[in-house]
Amino acid sequence: MFYSLSVVLLGIPFLIVGPFIGFRGRTRLFAFWTRVVQWILRLVCGIRVRVEGAANIPDYPVVVIANHQSSWETFAFYNLFYPICTVLKRELTWIPVFGWLLRWSRPIIIDRRRKTTSLKEILRQGQDRLKAGLSVMIFPEGTRVAPGEQKAYLPGGAMLAVKAQVPVLPIAHNAGEHWPAHRLAKIPGEIVVSIGAPLPTQGRNAKGLNGELENWINGEKKRLTKEPES
Repeated sequence: MFYSLSVVLLGIPFLIVGPFIGFRGRTRLFAFWTRVVQWILRLVCGIRVRVEGAANIPDYPVVVIANHQSSWETFAFYNLFYPICTVLKRELTWIPVFGWLLRWSRPIIIDRRRKTTSLKEILRQGQDRLKAGLSVMIFPEGTRVAPGEQKAYLPGGAMLAVKAQVPVLPIAHNAGEHWPAHRLAKIPGEIVVSIGAPLPTQGRNAKGLNGELENWINGEKKRLTKEPES
């Protein structure tokens, strides 16, 4: 509820000042908004956040590869890995206020129905964003996957990292346990984000790198997922 309300309450002032503060200023506002939402989550819903491996976050652009369980990581990572952009479907940019703000973050916009074209856009726009000093966030599962479940990883993130010759930063988390997909209710507890060491791409091929990422993230997901009570 507050998540949607915050988009309106903060989004409209952001749209007014946005044209006058430049791209970096707009990204800082976006990161500030994510901090406000997480503060409210802790205060109202009792959801805390703990980050493991924060020292692994580099001070240069990388391709961030993470599992996708909820809406939480789609906005929280803008602050945690600032400055960063993400790959998103073009329909999201059509949403009034929210979609307009998303466009200001310089996302890589794709048409999911055109898989071949989408991959080309990820590689083309992704290299452009990396050269501009932005990390690129990609969810290789392609959709939200519930805690305890797995889905084969798409290779676009690994291919971008190899083509651009930048490291990959592997991320795993359990956000879906506290912000479940397709549900309004939030579950109190602790979201844990596990950040692995950056993986170099020199001399690597995308297939092997993608497999290594999938194995590491799935292993961390299993570790972070709570066992169901008997």
